[in-house]
Amino acid sequence: MSFLSPERGRLHPSAIIASLLGLIALPLCAHAQVVQLANGGQLEAAVNHDSQVAAGGQVELVVEGVGSVVLASHQVQQVESPKVTEDEYFDHAANFTDTIGDQWKLAKWCQQQGLQLPFQRHARRVLELDPNYLPARKALGYERRDGQWVSREEIMTDRGYIRFEGRWTTMQQAALQVAQTQHKQKVIDWKVRLHRWRQQLGRSSSPEIQIDLETLDDPDAIPGLIQLLGNEHDQDLAFAYLETLGRMNSPAARSFLMENAVFQNNPIYREKCLQEVLAQRNPNMVAFFANHLKSYDNTIVLRAAYVLAQLDYPTAVFPLAGALQTQHLALHSSRYTYFYTSLAPENGFDIDGPKASYRMLTLSEFLGRSRNAYDIVRVQNHGVHLALIKLCEGQDFGYNPAAWKEWYQQVHAPKSPTIRLAREE
Repeated sequence: MSFLSPERGRLHPSAIIASLLGLIALPLCAHAQVVQLANGGQLEAAVNHDSQVAAGGQVELVVEGVGSVVLASHQVQQVESPKVTEDEYFDHAANFTDTIGDQWKLAKWCQQQGLQLPFQRHARRVLELDPNYLPARKALGYERRDGQWVSREEIMTDRGYIRFEGRWTTMQQAALQVAQTQHKQKVIDWKVRLHRWRQQLGRSSSPEIQIDLETLDDPDAIPGLIQLLGNEHDQDLAFAYLETLGRMNSPAARSFLMENAVFQNNPIYREKCLQEVLAQRNPNMVAFFANHLKSYDNTIVLRAAYVLAQLDYPTAVFPLAGALQTQHLALHSSRYTYFYTSLAPENGFDIDGPKASYRMLTLSEFLGRSRNAYDIVRVQNHGVHLALIKLCEGQDFGYNPAAWKEWYQQVHAPKSPTIRLAREE
């Protein structure tokens, strides 16, 4: 836009105000948007939604008269579309004088139109004309302290906060966010690297990317390994991925293997997950699998009992005894109910498993959220019975929970020490 009026090249009146307030350096492009950056800055640019240069997780911004810039998506906090064009703004601004009243009216108008940068400039001009003008002070975040105006930045700094990614936060929270961002980027990098490694595997004698699964121990690679596992058709490679997860001393890898030792419908891979779990077995695993004995799905109950038997910890006797007989939906009532274990197993490894809302659902929880009427039957769980026999050294008390618990108390429960009372002499 030109600031010269058609009458003998005379300077447009609005240019005087723009020059005074330094707004000429902040042009409002006809199709520009106000881009709020995560670092607290602002930029007036048009977002190119059909960009050929921005990759995934990036955005291209076109700045009129300058060119384009590509930023990571997390660097852009918000994009606002101004309600007026550059011409409309300057035409409107030309009607206001450089006085407190007019500059404040113009500031409020800019704010209503979504023009945050001009709003701040006009509001600050008001304070230059009258440092104690209360509405402008409040609008710009100032507070009165000990007879002086203090900015929001000074207030937050005094409270120990820092400005980070466009918001106020503590140093500890900022450090945590940086660590989380770095972790997410490492996870993405590993996914890309592992995907490319698998693509070139067997196609080249000198592969560009080399990964030794036997020495891979970076926890950030776990999501990438699981992703590979879900797309793998070679059983030997799938086993290699599971063995790599098993060698990692990571709660995330351990949790994935434990869940799939129960939920995985493909029996070959379910057994392989169990082998990896047993290789790093510890007593804390009992509570995890015992919790699955409460499932509304009887197949999950039996799978959990089998795993507890293989773990071979006597502390599983009590929860197993309580699951010798469990209640479940009658067969005719469960015909149209979601049972993940009733689905035909896939040829590969199903990394998704059951729906999240059904994963740990008990029968009472299932009935509580359903409006349908169901018939309930009591089931004697033969698999639970066999698990108890294995854990109790061949003892067999049938389906009598009390007898199993009493045996455990006698054999495994810690004995109370004998306390002798000193006799008074």
